[in-house]
Amino acid sequence: MSNRQLITYQESLNLDSTLYLDVRTPAEFEESTIPGAINIPIFTNEEREQVGTTYTQDSPAQARMLGVELVAPKLPELLKEIKSLTQDYKNTVVFCYRGGLRSESIISFCKLIGLSNIFKLEGGYKSYRHFIMDKLENYSLNGQLLVIHGFTGTGKTELLYKLQEQGLAIIDLEGLANHRGSAFGSIGLGKPTNQKHFDSLLWEKLEELSQAPLIAVEAESKRIGMSVLPEFFLEEMNQGIHILLQRSTEARIEQIYSEYSQSYQQDKSAFIERTLESIKAVKKYIIQKIGKNGYNKLIEHCQQGRLRKVIEILLTKYYDPMYNHSQQQHDDFSLIIQEDNLEKVTEEIMNFTANLSNNQ
Repeated sequence: MSNRQLITYQESLNLDSTLYLDVRTPAEFEESTIPGAINIPIFTNEEREQVGTTYTQDSPAQARMLGVELVAPKLPELLKEIKSLTQDYKNTVVFCYRGGLRSESIISFCKLIGLSNIFKLEGGYKSYRHFIMDKLENYSLNGQLLVIHGFTGTGKTELLYKLQEQGLAIIDLEGLANHRGSAFGSIGLGKPTNQKHFDSLLWEKLEELSQAPLIAVEAESKRIGMSVLPEFFLEEMNQGIHILLQRSTEARIEQIYSEYSQSYQQDKSAFIERTLESIKAVKKYIIQKIGKNGYNKLIEHCQQGRLRKVIEILLTKYYDPMYNHSQQQHDDFSLIIQEDNLEKVTEEIMNFTANLSNNQ
């Protein structure tokens, strides 16, 4: 393949109107891909395993022949689908895992049917992953983080989006991780984001907001669901401007209930089952706070569908004491807001950020 057809991920970012085609298996695609990429798998998961087994047990030549035999019947439909997809884009970047035969063969066939501006991603997904890891390891944030603290249930995520509506840049870290920071975790959200995909989404968001002087985020621990924040971001949060939001217990119970009530109403038994799993996963820690009898009562409330009662116990007996301990690490709040109405909270924070801008 000529160098003209090879392209690095960095170079591909300069292309106009680009489609990324991931020709790896559905399993590889599901694990992680370039955000926005479309999966057109050459092999099924099982077929790739067959080819790999033939490669190790027989020979590379036999594995390639098997690959041809498996792909040949699918080619007309594969190419028809690719041609349809590429019509909406000026450029197409094809990638497999290492930038080998899978992507190269598809590009060859695409050129045979007259498709132009088709590039192979040099090094494949593996090189893209190294690109992201390197960028995050050496990232330098231009602006400053506005870090919003508050007990579980203060509505920090909802507040972020209210601030965004008023023009403030935000990064919803829990949204990127597809995991809420409570016992309900990812209930109603699907699978939590894995580390590879989280890193990609975070880097893209940082690049999108690279010129923002101030970016609002929730205060988070290092781990969110299945994802871990990079060290530079933790340091940026530590050095950011810190705001503490305080709301009444009643308001926080209703906040959490409203966030999960739709999932609960859609499938009560499934919701209860997953909530029980989440509670049991931290059983020993809950027992340390409320004792065995309290834990058994909590399980009973959950089994009976008394969601508000479950939320109340978890908030007051489990999360609040934990937060009180972690909050001691931040006694330098630039603003403390005691207010149940999030509209008023939004207004106060926007006034605060306006004063920050005026004083700079």
